Amino acid sequence: MPWPMVHFAIASELISEPSPELLLGSLAPDSIHVRTSLRTEKAKTHLMPEAGRFATDEALKAFFESNKKLVYRDPKFMQYLCGYIAHIYTDRVWTFDIYPAYEVHPNGRSMYTQDVTKLEFLILRNWNRANYWLNELEVGRAFDLGGLLESEVYQYREEKLEFLANPDNEPLGDLNILSMEAMEEFIHKTALGLKQLYTKWNVYKDLRSITDAFRSG
Repeated sequence: MPWPMVHFAIASELISEPSPELLLGSLAPDSIHVRTSLRTEKAKTHLMPEAGRFATDEALKAFFESNKKLVYRDPKFMQYLCGYIAHIYTDRVWTFDIYPAYEVHPNGRSMYTQDVTKLEFLILRNWNRANYWLNELEVGRAFDLGGLLESEVYQYREEKLEFLANPDNEPLGDLNILSMEAMEEFIHKTALGLKQLYTKWNVYKDLRSITDAFRSG
């Protein structure tokens, strides 16, 4: 699965200046790692009907529709919900478009870890406003969602921010299979597909309505 900076880059294409909650929501499903490494538990926070089977577009829409009723005129929750769904959608596309290239190599797993870790720091250095995302992420509000507690999301956020703040965590070697160009293409393609879904589901309309209601209230 892609690591946080890829998720943040996609969030920034869904909304040009992503809110702290959109960014935090796009990190949230992986927060299960502070509790357990069991694949069955990660499957639950990623809305998978079972390990190895991804949530369909229809399942993601149902999750959106059922949870947006809990918004209570809070635009922060709505942004967080959109980020949460974006993470799961991105993981699904990544698994079919990016990961197979590593499965054919005997050392594919170690090559994969090298590449995704290296890409975190390449995006942080080279992608416009990447440091802004981390600053915004730090003040985002979490919500209990998808079987995860707010406290677990905050703990995971701190772990990731600490990791990215330490340049010693960047691998010294070059990328093995992925390139920055291929990653940029993946980010643009995935964000476009998700924007089309969100438009179809009236997500942007709902976001505007809730934000306007919150401001006028």
